[in-house]
Amino acid sequence: MKMIIKIAKTELQSLFYSPIAWLLLVVFAYQVGMIMSGLLEDIVVRQAMGYGAWRVSSIFGELFGNIQGTLYFYIPLLTMNMISRDLSGGTIKLLQSAPLRNAEIVLGKYLALMVFGLVMIGIILLYVIFGVCTIQNIDLPYILTGMLGLYLLLCAYAAIGLFVSSLTSYQVMAAFGTLFILAMFNYVGGVWQDYEFVRDLTYWLSIRGRTEEFIYGLICSEDVLYFLIVIFLFLTWTVYRLINRVQRRTWTTRWGVYLGVFVMAMTFGYLSSRPMLMAYHDSTRTKMNSLSKNSQDIVAMLDGEVKITTYTNLLDKDFWSTLPNHINFDKQNFRPYIRFKPDMKIRYVYFYDNANNNELEEQYPDMTDAERAKQISENYGVPFSIFLSPEKMRKIEDLSGEGNKTIRVIERENGQKAYLRFYFHGGWKDSPGEPEISAAFKRLVSDVPTIGFLAGHGERNIYKEADREYKRISSDKNIRSSMINQGFNIEEVYLKAPLPDSISILVISELRSPLSVGEMSNLDAFIARGGNLLILGGPGRQELMNPLTERWGVRFMPGQLVQPTELLQADLIQALPTDEGVGFWSGLAMIRKYEGCVAMPGCVSLEYKPVEGVKIIPLMSTDTIGCWNRMTTADFVRDSITYMPEVGDQAGIFPTALALTRDVNGKEQRIVIVGNTDFLSNGEFATGRREVRNFNYTLAHSAFYWLSHEELPVSTEGDDPTDRKLYVGEAAMEVWSIVFMIVIPVILALAGIIIWVRRRGR
Repeated sequence: MKMIIKIAKTELQSLFYSPIAWLLLVVFAYQVGMIMSGLLEDIVVRQAMGYGAWRVSSIFGELFGNIQGTLYFYIPLLTMNMISRDLSGGTIKLLQSAPLRNAEIVLGKYLALMVFGLVMIGIILLYVIFGVCTIQNIDLPYILTGMLGLYLLLCAYAAIGLFVSSLTSYQVMAAFGTLFILAMFNYVGGVWQDYEFVRDLTYWLSIRGRTEEFIYGLICSEDVLYFLIVIFLFLTWTVYRLINRVQRRTWTTRWGVYLGVFVMAMTFGYLSSRPMLMAYHDSTRTKMNSLSKNSQDIVAMLDGEVKITTYTNLLDKDFWSTLPNHINFDKQNFRPYIRFKPDMKIRYVYFYDNANNNELEEQYPDMTDAERAKQISENYGVPFSIFLSPEKMRKIEDLSGEGNKTIRVIERENGQKAYLRFYFHGGWKDSPGEPEISAAFKRLVSDVPTIGFLAGHGERNIYKEADREYKRISSDKNIRSSMINQGFNIEEVYLKAPLPDSISILVISELRSPLSVGEMSNLDAFIARGGNLLILGGPGRQELMNPLTERWGVRFMPGQLVQPTELLQADLIQALPTDEGVGFWSGLAMIRKYEGCVAMPGCVSLEYKPVEGVKIIPLMSTDTIGCWNRMTTADFVRDSITYMPEVGDQAGIFPTALALTRDVNGKEQRIVIVGNTDFLSNGEFATGRREVRNFNYTLAHSAFYWLSHEELPVSTEGDDPTDRKLYVGEAAMEVWSIVFMIVIPVILALAGIIIWVRRRGR
């Protein structure tokens, strides 16, 4: 050990007596200072403009992400002469003839590189100290985890550079050789991904992205062991390289040793990547890298084997993201879940079948589905033999009910199944996120709520695409936010017979004809048993809707609300959350936080009075100014809308959405009443108005979440960060920018010059 330290000390002296090492430190310090100054200035400017910061500590994540992308430029210049200098100058013979083992020589030189790496990390530490002094409640463990990842990456680069330096006496060749190997390690993860046998090995070997989880604040045993294995591999190769210089061995022996060490490293690496053997630690304060508590609770109930099968249709849109060469990237979607259920199995099945993809008619006209599939597989370089025919596929899984779309099927060993779909937004395929994945799992472990949409009296249809209908919010399988993709069961129901017990939420969307006596009796029975309701009305339907709501003291007022503006139609109400609503539903608090609204075209006011046993909470209301209740009809496209109190127009603040609760047989019944029907329509969700910050989906999700007694959609919200302020003003930031980009690099440069001059003087 003493000899290792002595060699390390000698190498460190050599490093710090050379101008290259100091130049690297100066450039590195300038790079870090420049990036950090830019990140801090953005926050300072936003704070000066009155915008609050969300998570100030995350600037270090951005800093580390930028550093990791350029770190490999420094290492070749640092390591290129560590051993090649001894090879070219002949000093390697003196070292090997001294009472030193080759391992001690290598470890001594590597220890020097590790210390130099600590100096580079020390430069970053200066900015961390600055952050501790200026950031409110800084998330220090998260930052230190990122620094650990950078240091491990630097140490791995150094081991690779040291090995390459032992291969040649030419320092420039050593530098370029190191760059070449580092490039190989960056791109090897995409090599041979079509072949199942080697897919996991090459993907594991890739160094790209190995520090990302560290930078995000997550420590995974697989990543830590990866760096340690890579370091061990290249240091061992370096030792054997020096041994082979002085010992004559056959080429089979030499290459056998290298291959044996490589196989041993890959074996340990493969084992370390097995989910059952992996451990995690989320160092962030808010546990942002972990599943939410609700998701963890759902996964905990998934006893027994769980299998997720992705069925990829070659004739579907955007099928390429789940092809064999993308499997390892696609599996990352389930990595957070595998952390909590490591025995989860993930597999992929490929087939071709008609998926109503009209683009294929233009691209491959006058061809059968089989011919198109064969041509597409050739275009993508994928063997056509892996794709099952429609007949064979239907024997395994009949996806005709899903339109033969690319889809995931989640299965438990007891035979339960749930679909996990892909979504299309703006023509692009979107993968499900945590809310959708957890909702699919929840369908396997509990009885999920069923939403019944009343039909038979001109209500909005949940299966049609027309603007006024409700397909997008209810049954559209291609829309992420639809309730069917958020875990609910969706049904169209009629009141000709008593509603089934499975219906837990009933949606009544603006009757256009009155209910019969028998239908009203069946509705009363549903209400009497404590069923929850979402009742939506609008202009001209008050007489039909009021008989449903008056029992709770709520009425749809005569007339129609108007809110004339210069650019928008007067009947568009931009409803705002009330103070009571913000305290009642967290979604409404988010709407207010982002200064948004709920767009309600064609809205009536709600009036309410106290009724014994009923608690009423106003959720949304009109703005404080510029709105009134208009009593006469108008052509909102052509007419000029003016306030006319002489005909009954009334100005004020009007409720547009209410939440009601009451006790029914020991159970809390929940009811939401809204004076507008179109805020949930297909057309409103598809409309984008530059002047309106629309949060209609937020209100819809909040309503169904509350009506389902907080079961669905699965809430994945975590704790809000507390590091939300930077205590630096604009004037002070200008000074700190000079310190970061000029003063610190100049101090390092002067230190290097002084040491170099003193060295020359000696």
